[in-house]
Amino acid sequence: MDHFGARRILAMLVVLFSATLAATALSALYQPNGTTLLVLAAVAGSVAPPLGPTMRVAWGQLAPTSDLLKKGLSFDAVVEELLYLGGPAVTGLALAFIAPGAVLLVPAALVLVGGLLFVTTRAVGDMGPQLPRNKRGARERPLLLEPRFVAILIPTLVAGAISGSLSVSVPVVVAGAGGPAAAGIALGLFAGGSAAGGLLYGALRVPGSPMRQLLALTAALVVVSSVIALVTGAVAVSVVLAAAGLFFSPVMIVAYFAAHREGGEHRQNSATTWANTSHNVGAALGSALAGIMIQATTVPAAVLGIATGSVILIIASAVLSRAGARSKR
Repeated sequence: MDHFGARRILAMLVVLFSATLAATALSALYQPNGTTLLVLAAVAGSVAPPLGPTMRVAWGQLAPTSDLLKKGLSFDAVVEELLYLGGPAVTGLALAFIAPGAVLLVPAALVLVGGLLFVTTRAVGDMGPQLPRNKRGARERPLLLEPRFVAILIPTLVAGAISGSLSVSVPVVVAGAGGPAAAGIALGLFAGGSAAGGLLYGALRVPGSPMRQLLALTAALVVVSSVIALVTGAVAVSVVLAAAGLFFSPVMIVAYFAAHREGGEHRQNSATTWANTSHNVGAALGSALAGIMIQATTVPAAVLGIATGSVILIIASAVLSRAGARSKR
């Protein structure tokens, strides 16, 4: 998008993604086949339009000052958490009355209409083709080769890993104390706490540089979420998750803010999309590792193992950030 312009690339991906969702829905309705549905799901994932990361770049144009940008990103994070809360609930209600294939046609239509409306906005139109150059006129090296930028991505990876591991661990923890309903409430409280944390972060003036805030918030997320290894009962787990959620959105807000600054004028879409991708990779790895470790050991051992790995990654992020700061001097 940075190289060819956001409008052209986003429009193409929106149409492809919506068409693939519609094809998946029709396949489920008329010729349900597991292999076909898996292939279509993989295709849909590969063409999913990065609407969220692009919106976070647009906030940079809509909010010209650092304070306003922080508030915009906070609002963005809260809306996203509310969608995570409301989406599954609405889907579950719809599935009680409508076939799954028919339900899937709704997001296909919403993505197409909403995505194309977003593409036509001036904010996206202003994201024209950019050729990243440094001060001497040479092409800048990829963001993933810059230590300061990688230091920003690591906390989002950790946040994703914690979120993914909780989605696997919590249902096991509360299996004997309420089952799926208790797990759903507990994970919903995590999302609710995250929305509240995003609002609080946007309203408060938090001291320290974005990188220091990012490291502190990620460490707090890891420590508080790890308490589920020590508690029992659906109520206690729900309280812990609500408290841990308070730190999740702020981690992502600061990460997007820092990535936005680090990307400079010519690589903002790339920077915010990498932050989003880092979170998604962390969520996939966290859920996979949690499942394997729970199967091999116990939930507390799995939670503490992932927490230990997360702490090591946070330390690595701090080291890379310092190294990157020195190299820029």
